[in-house]
Amino acid sequence: MKYRLVGGLVLVSAASLLFEIALTRVYAIAQGHHFAFVAIAMALLGIGAAGTLTATSARIARAAPQTAISWAGALFALTAVGAYVTADRIPLDTYRIGADASQLGWLALFFIVAAVPFTCAGVAVVAALRHSPAGAGTTYGASLAGSAAGTALAVPLLALVGSAATILLAAGLAVAATVITARRLPAIGAGLAVVAFFAGAMVVTPAGPRVSVHSQLAQALQRPDASRLDTELSANSRVDILEDAGFRTATGLSLNYTGSVPRPRLGLTVDGGNAAALDVPLTEALDHVPLAHAVGLRPAASALLLDPIGAFDAAALLRSGIDRIDLVQPDAALREAWQSSGDATVLNDSNIRVLSHGVRSALRSAAGYDLVIWPLRESFQGVAAGTFGLRETYALTRAALANGFRALAPDGRLVVTRWLQATPSESVRMWASMFDAIRLSGAADPAAHVLAWRSLEVVTMVASPTPFTATERQALSDGLERDGFDWVFHVELLESDSNRFNRLPDTALYGAFQAVVRGDPIPETWAPVTDDRPYFFHYFDWTQWREVLSTTGRTWQPFGGAGFLVLVPLAAAATGAAVLTMIAPLMGRRRRGATRIGLRRLGFVAAAGVAFTATQIALLQRLILVLDAPTVAFATGIAAMLAWAGLGSLSSRWWRPSPDSAAGMAAMSVFILGGLLLAAPLALGAPLAMRVAIGILAASPSLALGAVMPSAIRALADDRAAISWAWAVNGTASVAAAFVAAILIVSIGFAWTLLGAALAYAVAVPLWRTKDPRPTSPR
Repeated sequence: MKYRLVGGLVLVSAASLLFEIALTRVYAIAQGHHFAFVAIAMALLGIGAAGTLTATSARIARAAPQTAISWAGALFALTAVGAYVTADRIPLDTYRIGADASQLGWLALFFIVAAVPFTCAGVAVVAALRHSPAGAGTTYGASLAGSAAGTALAVPLLALVGSAATILLAAGLAVAATVITARRLPAIGAGLAVVAFFAGAMVVTPAGPRVSVHSQLAQALQRPDASRLDTELSANSRVDILEDAGFRTATGLSLNYTGSVPRPRLGLTVDGGNAAALDVPLTEALDHVPLAHAVGLRPAASALLLDPIGAFDAAALLRSGIDRIDLVQPDAALREAWQSSGDATVLNDSNIRVLSHGVRSALRSAAGYDLVIWPLRESFQGVAAGTFGLRETYALTRAALANGFRALAPDGRLVVTRWLQATPSESVRMWASMFDAIRLSGAADPAAHVLAWRSLEVVTMVASPTPFTATERQALSDGLERDGFDWVFHVELLESDSNRFNRLPDTALYGAFQAVVRGDPIPETWAPVTDDRPYFFHYFDWTQWREVLSTTGRTWQPFGGAGFLVLVPLAAAATGAAVLTMIAPLMGRRRRGATRIGLRRLGFVAAAGVAFTATQIALLQRLILVLDAPTVAFATGIAAMLAWAGLGSLSSRWWRPSPDSAAGMAAMSVFILGGLLLAAPLALGAPLAMRVAIGILAASPSLALGAVMPSAIRALADDRAAISWAWAVNGTASVAAAFVAAILIVSIGFAWTLLGAALAYAVAVPLWRTKDPRPTSPR
């Protein structure tokens, strides 16, 4: 029976993590990528609430562990499918939260239905811990090992069957846990399992997650003749191929151009956004876009084009006579969408070689290109499009640009195009990052190596290892004047010559670019983007909070300019919900457990929860850089950390450290983990399998983290209510830490956040007295 219990725990835990990762993809498509982190917080909330449920329900507390696990599996299967179906139909509109109070109610319901399945999974673990505290290492280790396995399954399943079917398969794992654990499968449990599975098969799989009504996909399909031709899936994205959806062809096209601009019929969206055209014709219009001037500045035969979505940039290069184009596209769904379009798109031209590497890996190994081009991949975002800024963009950091600069031939050009905004944060930040990268390369006079010009809507920036000559600048000036493009920077540019054609209200853009070149102090929102804080679109400064809050609910962006600030009330709301669902029910007749465990020890388990969660989030953020793909990094990081921690938990049953010793070792291990993660990007350019292996090895210090909670639970073996208190407080702290860690990583970076996690473990050491108030005898 022991092995059946362990098997049931493994399956339920695997189902829980598989469901969690699939849910992040559902939320990314249905509500936007900024909402994906909610799935993590709700998982922590639900699992932590299981401690309260087991303490306050006498029936659950008395239940045999195999009964608790079998029922938990059946209910998880039912509620997981129900959570997906319900959440997909809740009329939650996050864009209206600041203006419509009723949305707060829908948001609360959204959270509740997501948390319930995790509560069911948590009950299985807590019931086993309460039944045999002495075996906490085995129980906790089995749970972590199952979670690691579920995470590892997520990447192939999401790529093969999509997020909705993956949720169905997670429910199937929970059903399997019910079958192998129960002595006699209860009739009602079997009924619940069957309902969950077949309801999912009929309802979940065909439908798939609905996209946000505000997404470009939803809006494009409102056009009378628009239709969706196909949908491609990968672990990282959903790509929809559309016809007659009104796609744009020539970004930045000169207003002086009077020829025809053919309207493309085919295009695609990625996760409902970033719409781009596929069938871009090689017409004369492409001679009058900003990119054409960058290509024609010097002779060029080869180009490295980094992660485009549509065909515009590739078409402009082919039109300009570039006969060797290496196109970097790590997303399998995009590559499949291009291939399915056949001859309709130039992306399948024989002169284009598509590379499946990530951007940073491709740049690490690239060399000798005449052009390295960062296309305008993202759709236009206002400066105050707050939640968009919560996405990490390692392809746009100073280090990425430095790698691109080193990949150039002596006369090559690095070309970047960004949107021109009313407050030019996007273009100035890119300019600062690029200029800093050139300065770090050792150029004697960096200003002589860079140029910038603008159309009505975009700014194009160019850098070269060889300084631009006066003759080259004059030839380029003639071409820009023909197309009515304005200079933004060259070494001899006068302010009066920077605002001639596409007239702006002032010359602030010219002044900002000049300030970067002179090295003058600039706002933090314009500062170069680093790998430690890779949030290119994060323009919020804490000094702006009053101004930002005053516009909440009055702008079209999600949450207005308060996109980052929304993490603060969400953190408070989630923590409050955790306190209400995990701790408040324990305060009455179950207070004895709190008295037994004591405030210091409650502080210990809280610090352990904060530290573990913060370490996990920092690990995931760093592995996105190493592995080039968010979902792969998410799955690899969580699987590796949980597997190592599970091994540490299992081993703790033999060496049995005291809680304070375990916390001390965990603090030192986090420091070691931080050092390994800082060195891990050196593997960029290596095969993906090798980088995954390095990521797994970099997470190996998590071995010590897995011993902390089992050691605390063993020390509380003589009081089952105290175990429930420890679990509930640990869960509450973990929920808060998920949001706080996200705020810290965006605000102060990866290194400081990981240092904070190590300090949390260090603070836990003196909170637990080496000698218990009275002897305990594990049983």
